[in-house]
Amino acid sequence: MPLILCFTVLASVGFGVLAAYATVFAILAAFRPGRPEPVVSARPRLVLVPTQTHASGD
Repeated sequence: MPLILCFTVLASVGFGVLAAYATVFAILAAFRPGRPEPVVSARPRLVLVPTQTHASGD
């Protein structure tokens, strides 16, 4: 009897852990971002460049 009870508890806990992992992976897969579409731009990208003027206040 104790062996059957121990096996039942271990099987239940193991099944619960596997179900939790499956649930977490399913949620992560549902909210995973899709593949980004290729960006086609007609104008060059704007890039921030350091200038010679400083706003230091001195």
